[in-house]
Amino acid sequence: MPLFGVAALVVITIASVAVQRLSSLPAPSPAASLPVIETRLLTFEDSSDGSVIIRDAHDHAMIAIAEPGTNGFLRGTLRGLMRTRSRESIDLLAPFRLSKLGNGALMLIDETNNVTLNLDAFGHTNADTFRAFLTKAEGGS
Repeated sequence: MPLFGVAALVVITIASVAVQRLSSLPAPSPAASLPVIETRLLTFEDSSDGSVIIRDAHDHAMIAIAEPGTNGFLRGTLRGLMRTRSRESIDLLAPFRLSKLGNGALMLIDETNNVTLNLDAFGHTNADTFRAFLTKAEGGS
């Protein structure tokens, strides 16, 4: 009898997932209902020496430089996003939106193709790499 109960649970789970995936309604995004408490548009430029220059998209002020051989998470994230843009023939220089939500989650949004990454899903240390780009440095750019 317990085997029948387990089998029924498996069938119900598979059916529930199938209905969700096959329905025409998109899955609700928990981030969509949360307020944005801080946001910044950023551009990322490859430098001839292999570094990545991070700039504020509004005033083009330099925020940071990722030196060659450093910031593996930043480089890997951007490589994937740029590969998607390139495949879809989207402007590689268009800015990305970095947003901190009301629950503290950090989202990197490519508004050119509606790709959203929850950076906290990759761990706080990795997310902190991008979190540092949200606020302008005191007394500087």
